[in-house]
Amino acid sequence: MGDETTRERSPDKGDVEAVLTAQEAAKFLKLSHRTLEKWRSEGAGPPVLRMGRRIAYARRDLVRWLAEEEARGRKESSVRDELEVTSRPYFKDRTRQHVDINFTHPLDPAQPVRRRIVAPVGMDAVAATEWGRAEAFKLYRELCQRPVKVDNVERKEGEDFKQSNANTVKTLAEFWPEFLAGHVAELKQSSRDGYDSAWAHHLRALLGPLRLDAIDEQALSKLRKHMRQELKLSLSYTRQMCEKVCTALRYAQSEGVLKKSHAIPELTWAKQRRPKVEVYSREQLERFIAEGTSDEARLLHLLLTDGALRIGECAGLMWKDINFEARTMEITRCVSRGSLQDTAKGEDGTVPLSPRLLEALRTFRPRGNFIFMGDGVYSAHSFPTKGEFVTENTLGQRARRAQELAGLPVYGPHRIRHSVLTLLAAQGVSPYALQAFARHSRMATTMKYYIHLNQAELAAQAVSVLSNPDAFGNAKATRGNNPEFTLLT
Repeated sequence: MGDETTRERSPDKGDVEAVLTAQEAAKFLKLSHRTLEKWRSEGAGPPVLRMGRRIAYARRDLVRWLAEEEARGRKESSVRDELEVTSRPYFKDRTRQHVDINFTHPLDPAQPVRRRIVAPVGMDAVAATEWGRAEAFKLYRELCQRPVKVDNVERKEGEDFKQSNANTVKTLAEFWPEFLAGHVAELKQSSRDGYDSAWAHHLRALLGPLRLDAIDEQALSKLRKHMRQELKLSLSYTRQMCEKVCTALRYAQSEGVLKKSHAIPELTWAKQRRPKVEVYSREQLERFIAEGTSDEARLLHLLLTDGALRIGECAGLMWKDINFEARTMEITRCVSRGSLQDTAKGEDGTVPLSPRLLEALRTFRPRGNFIFMGDGVYSAHSFPTKGEFVTENTLGQRARRAQELAGLPVYGPHRIRHSVLTLLAAQGVSPYALQAFARHSRMATTMKYYIHLNQAELAAQAVSVLSNPDAFGNAKATRGNNPEFTLLT
């Protein structure tokens, strides 16, 4: 712990620029002032500055002491008291651990610090947690050593130093790699591709040089004007780009890079009139199914209709996903832009098999791990090699060709799923049952299919209910007679 002479010394010029009172030092270390007083009496704790009868601490001595105490594993370290480290299996690789680190910023107690990192290969949950704690202390020491800018004014005793971050806020270009690694990397491949495309084509040039705290409504409005008026892009696509920027700003706030007091910009968007979407009739869907003359084509057509699968989910479907005994199939992966993803395009879920879809699966002879095989060489490994699975574009072209041969308007494969769900809604299927079958994450998405129904038919159903004398459950209401209500007391 050292003797008293090494701990009590006169302040030099560097110390005077960052001298803390005993109360301020206790706050900096996240300790009570009584703990520091006890340590001083025992000759322990961080080095002390004697300024006449006053006790003071140099900020750099506190930072150095924290680093030394961590190296020795001192149990009284305040960092250990507030540090929270947890681990869980990494969703992309269950053999590895995902470590979540949380603590308070050492120079700004109101600013939380959170980091999510993947532990090295071969670590179990316990080892990954300990590894995460070591990484957390490294980060804590790094944050302690960042320079603090102090106002050049005489400070009264007890006042906190004011830190100006006007010149330290990152630009969007500087923060974007951190945003990709910490947030976008957790999303599906298609979403990651969308963020990469948005940055390369639209965001980097206009907003990249701006500081995060300078991205306001005016900056987003400039982006919107550029995309709408100069590039002639759709309103919905332009809105998606602006929302991606707002997502990055919210993540910056959660990571402490941007102050929580900074208002996330919100633009006012014109209400769009939704065009009427034409759907296939039941008879047209049956013609589409009948156009599947081969076993493989018929199976694809039934997966799109009776299974209401997306075309990418058809491409990612494997034989191990089919449970013939339970007559179900598990939808847990898809192919997007030629890449296999370990999640479905929508929500993962179980889809029951219709009798004719079940029969088509039993009739079709498998050629590999996937239902629809690509042109590559088949591999018996559990994870597919390039060429094992067919791309969603290839299956989509087959579906469009079948629509054309059946004499249907060529709307593409997704319109088949859309038509099936709309027809089910017209038959009175419960929205909850429809949501489960479609595997929508939100009920609002499911309710869109009810909007595509004939509005006059829906209005007629409402009028029919109102015309019923017992519409409100009043047994005394009869035709030609006003309903009678009884006041319950």
